[in-house]
Order: sequence, then C-alpha cells, then structure tokens
Amino acid sequence: MRARWWIAVLTVASLAFSAFGLAQPETGKAEHSSVELAAADPAGPSVRAAATGRLTLDFNPQTAEVTVTDLSSGAVWSSNPADRESDEIAKGIKKQDLNAQLLLDYVDPLGKPFQLNNYIGSIQEKAFAWKKIEGGVEVLFDFPKAGFAIPVRYSIKGDAFSATIAADRIEQRDKYRLVNIYLMPFFGAGSLQDDGYLFVPDGSGALIRFNNNKSIYRNYNERVYGGDQAIGMPEQSKVTETVRLPVYGLKRNDQAFLAVIHQGAYQAGIIAEGSRKSNQYNAVSSYLNLTEFETNILMAGSLNEKSVVRASQSVTGNQPYEVRYYFLNGEKADYAGMAERYRTYLTEEKGVRPAAAKASGPIPLMMEFLGGVRKRDTFLGIPYGTVEALTSFKDLETVAGRLIEGGMTNLGIRYQGWMKGGMKDQIPASLNAESNLGGDKAFRKLLQTMDDKGVAFYPVVDPVSLYKNGNGFNKFFDAAKNISRAPSLQYEFLISNGTRDTTVKPWYLLKPESVKKALERFSASAGKKGLERVALQNIGSMVYSDFRRNTLAKNETGQLWEQSLETAASRIAGLSFDRPNAYTFPSAENLTGVPLYSSRFDIQDEAVPFYSIAVSGLIPAYGEPINLMGNTRAYMLKLIEAGTLPVYRFIARDGSLLIGTDFDGLYSGDFNRWFNDVAAQYKELNEALAPILGKAITDHEKLAEGVYRTTFSGGKSAVVNYTDETVTVDNERIEPYGYRVR
Repeated sequence: MRARWWIAVLTVASLAFSAFGLAQPETGKAEHSSVELAAADPAGPSVRAAATGRLTLDFNPQTAEVTVTDLSSGAVWSSNPADRESDEIAKGIKKQDLNAQLLLDYVDPLGKPFQLNNYIGSIQEKAFAWKKIEGGVEVLFDFPKAGFAIPVRYSIKGDAFSATIAADRIEQRDKYRLVNIYLMPFFGAGSLQDDGYLFVPDGSGALIRFNNNKSIYRNYNERVYGGDQAIGMPEQSKVTETVRLPVYGLKRNDQAFLAVIHQGAYQAGIIAEGSRKSNQYNAVSSYLNLTEFETNILMAGSLNEKSVVRASQSVTGNQPYEVRYYFLNGEKADYAGMAERYRTYLTEEKGVRPAAAKASGPIPLMMEFLGGVRKRDTFLGIPYGTVEALTSFKDLETVAGRLIEGGMTNLGIRYQGWMKGGMKDQIPASLNAESNLGGDKAFRKLLQTMDDKGVAFYPVVDPVSLYKNGNGFNKFFDAAKNISRAPSLQYEFLISNGTRDTTVKPWYLLKPESVKKALERFSASAGKKGLERVALQNIGSMVYSDFRRNTLAKNETGQLWEQSLETAASRIAGLSFDRPNAYTFPSAENLTGVPLYSSRFDIQDEAVPFYSIAVSGLIPAYGEPINLMGNTRAYMLKLIEAGTLPVYRFIARDGSLLIGTDFDGLYSGDFNRWFNDVAAQYKELNEALAPILGKAITDHEKLAEGVYRTTFSGGKSAVVNYTDETVTVDNERIEPYGYRVR
C-alpha cells in the first residue's frame, strides 16, 4: 500500500516506503504499556464485540482481525482479505502486510527509514492485548523492538463503524520516530474477481476502477487539505487539485462504503492502490501523519551547494484519529450514494443547515472585482510606491447598476483589495478603506448602495497572509516557522518550470494563534459597524503547522480555525469562502471556486462531481471564474452538469493598469469588454439552472463517453454532451457541446 520514499533535490521531501530491503531495528524488547487490557487468547474464536439494529462487530483475539456485518444486506466487511493466503502476487513483506491492521513508517535519529506492520511487530511477538469497551473493543498493539505502543478502538453505533487510533496515548519509548500510521489499509478490499472502484476525493472527486491494469503508475497518495504550507518549498514539482473533503470510499459489486475521517483529518492522508502492484487487491485507506520533512539548500548557487533534509518533531496534535465507515447497498452503492450519505453526515454530525432557497427567480451570479493594487510610479523622476485603483468604490456602484439593468438582478459581489494599502498589504484588523479608492466615507456609502440595490456584497479579508508589518502584527513575532525554525516564506511559482517567480515578492504565513486574534479583532469591528457579509480568504483553503520549539501541529491549527470561524459567524451574518475545505461548511453562507475537475493522475480512470453532489441542496456553490477558463463552453457545461453557479473575475477600469503589478496575468479581466458575453452566458445558464436551483443532486451517471446525466430532487435531470457529435438520450437529440434539462 505504501508508495516509495523519495527525496528529490530542490523539492520538499515526502516520506513513503519501498517494498523491500528496509532494515529492521536492533533494539531489545521493550516493556509493555501500563494500560491494562484483557490478555488475548490465541486459541479463542472470534468474539461478538457489539451489535446494533444495523451492524454487528466481531473481533478475532488470535489475529486481531475485525469483521463488520451489515444486517440490512448480509454484506461482510473485514479488516483483512479472507483469501489472502492464495494471493500469488504479494511477496515478502507485502505478503505479511495483508495480515495487518496497522502499517507503520518510522525513522531513526539519522533519518533512515523503516517500515513495520502490526502483524510482525506486535501480533507475532504476542505483544498485543484487548478489552471490551462500550460498543466494541480496544486493542493495544505494542511493538517491543521498535519501542512503540499504539491503542486502537473499534466500535459501532447506529449505521456507522468507527476505527480510532487513540493518538494522545501513543507511546514512542525508544530512539525511533513515527512518521505515518496507516489504519486498516485493506478494509473491504476488492479482489481480481470483484467489480467496482475506489473513490478518492481528488478535487471534484475521482474513480480508480478495480483491476484497471495501471500497476506501472504510482499509487494515489495525497494529504487531506493539501500539504503543510509552512514547509519551505524550493520548487513546485506538480500542480494538482487539493483534497478538500476528508472522505474516501469503495464500491465492491453491489455493496459500498463511505469512509469519513471524523477526527484528526488535518493530519491525514489518503492512499489508494489498484491490483497487481503489490498484491491482488484493490484498496483505499487513510493514514495519520506525525512527522514532516523539509529540504533546505545551503550555499545555493555556489560550488559547495548542498541540500539538507530536516525532520520535524513527531506530533499527534492531541486529537484521536477516527475514521467512520457508512455502508451502502443496491442503487445507493455508488459514488453518488456516497456523496448523499456524506451530505447527511454534514447535517447530522457537523450541524450544516440547508440554505433557504428561493422558490423561483433568476439564479445567483457572483462577480469578483479587484480594487487597489500596489504599483511603482515616479514623480519628477523619483520612484515611489502607490495604490493603483483598478476598481474604485464609485466604479463598483456603476458596475452593479449596469449588471442589474442587464437582467442580472440576483447579484453577489466579492471585492478584493478594498482595505488601506490595497491587495497584499497589512493583516486586517478593522474597516479602514483605501483612500485612492474613495476612503472610509465612500466605502460606507458603497455598503448602503449595495444594500439598497439588493446586492449581496462580500468585502474580501485575508487573515492568513502577512505581506507587511502593521496593525499589531510583525513578521519577527507573528510569522509561522518552518522546520528549520525560520519564518516560513511563501512564493509564487512559474507554471512553466515550477521554479520560484522572482518577480513577485515573497510573503509570510501568520502563526495560527495570531490568525485567530486577527480574525477576532476584525469580526468584532465589522460586527459593531454593521458589516453583514465578508469573504474570508486562505483560512478556508489551507492548514499548516508552526514548527517552533514546541510544534503546533496541523490538528491544533485546524481546531483554532474552527473556533475562529465559529466566532466570526456569530458576529457577521454571511461568510463566503473561496476554494473551501470541508471545515468551512458549518460557517458558510456560500462557497466559491469549488472544484469541478480532478488532477487526472495516471492511476485515475474518471473524474466525478462528488464535491458538488455533497454540498448540493445545502450550501450555494459557485465555480471558478468563467472568463479565466481556456474552454468557456466546456466549463459552462460542467456548471450545468454539477448544478454549480457562475462566477466572473474582473477589474472595472482598463486592463492595461494591470501591467507591472502582481496581477498582470489577469488577461481576460476587462469588465467593459466582457459585459456582452457575460450577459449572454448568464442568460443561457439561468435558463438551464433555474429549474434546478437549490435542489439536491440525487444521482449522477455516465451515459456514454462524454455524455453525463445528473438527476435532482423533484425529478428534473440535466444531460450534457461534451462530444462533437449529436447524441440521442431518451428520444431527445442533444447537439454537440449541448445540453437538455428535462
């Protein structure tokens, strides 16, 4: 299951492990943990650990295997493949891994990698013990030669089976440091004889079909909510979609499960492997990451240039790592059923309340405008810095009026760079507006005008990115640290070769406690002054550690994010998030930049709109700016297929003003030149999406290559045709790059 550990020069080191040739630790047998559990009976049969009206849970004291039976269908889900002894593909340690419920990656003090599974390291050593707990069992796996002790709980409640690593009680007694703990890597795995697929939450979502003959490609292995942004990156090796939902799933014949990382998702990763790579099984699972790695370049550019890899402390974030499995049968046993079950989870477990949808009327349109941007200018030959007005407060009033007159009456506006200093300036702490855009008085007038026109107005605020000292925040005291314990610098990277863009000034990440403080200060000020809506940037799309002396782990940062957003939502009625991760959902009035594509990794077979299905009927979701898409027509079809709302990104003044700024890549950003296209595209999208506005997606299917049907609650469906040929669906002709809403 584990990928190869590789460290590339000039890239951040990532840790995974190769199949063969890794040394085993030489330490002696360690003492058992002080936790008292019932000793395992090697000769005993499986024990019925718990039962509900829907599920039963059995535990084998000899092998530590867990079996869950779904009483509604009779389906049996096991932690380990029942026919693993007949696997002729798996060899050596990979054969032994099939007996394991935990796989471990760890390093010695010199960074040398090791791998171990709990079958060899604990079960065969007769160094595990178990006891019954409410709803299940707890097992303590002791690894005497490596010096680890890892408590794991298995339990059932209602229709959910939970597997939990009690991370706060993990013991690391010896010189070795845990890097990753893979939890139940073969749970429910499909064999060569099974039909089905693995679901991974890559961007919009993606499927890896069973036995797809792609064993030559690397496994899917991505971190939930992306990599740790505080780690220094000399270059960007790949551009991919981010995992924004802490879920994964597996369909096996006419049964399926959805796995939700209920606790500890901020430090989680998801891994999927098809058959014939390490063994004969198709499996998807998750892992808890405890140690990060960073590559630093010493004496860069000189003859003595050297790369040094540093490891962080091994931390758990003081939070259990819990994965909940929900089982699906029959027609619901597919990715659409998984997304629907996750939607239910969001309402029942996370308190996400469905947004009040209008019974009729035009669809919402979101317009993004850039306000002020810093630019170099000269006076009598003397250079100085100023804020260039790309869209002033007066401009925005004019733009809103023009859009409404053009029939786009259900209008929302996200306004970036409105604060003093424009874009990329000080951490926000109050409602101080940029004077070159109109100043405080004009901004208050703008708020009133937008309210009078019925425009949902979202000033953009970024409490994460520290571009400039001020407002009580300083890079020497408030910047997050990287593993080298230097302030973590952030860079733009060139798409062409992945190297740093030296034309764009780097910036810092605010340490998580200071982010919480900044957002509390701003939301308090905004609440007092009656600001009804705000668009929060970056806090909803990234999570990072602070590698100071006592490392603040990503799990701890995530908890600070949740507390900060809850406080902000209590003071400001409407919060909007761009490229949002799942932890924003309980606080969100709407979402922008939702992913509609996957990364298209070689191992993947098909992208699916899992993200859009999950939030449909719950939170209004907008896509990426249409005017920035390479193929506008295909993207409009994607919006219809996913039931997602349109967004555009512009400036109100001439596009030549962007020259010489950090935003000169906004090639299609001139609002006046695009207005007629916006009006025409909105009219078409409104006709398509108005009948299904606010409806939950109940099903999604591929009818043919390039032809998809999405079904919405109430019975309406949308069929889109991405091909260059006319197709017939239900006796209706659909033109090339056309659609039908029935």
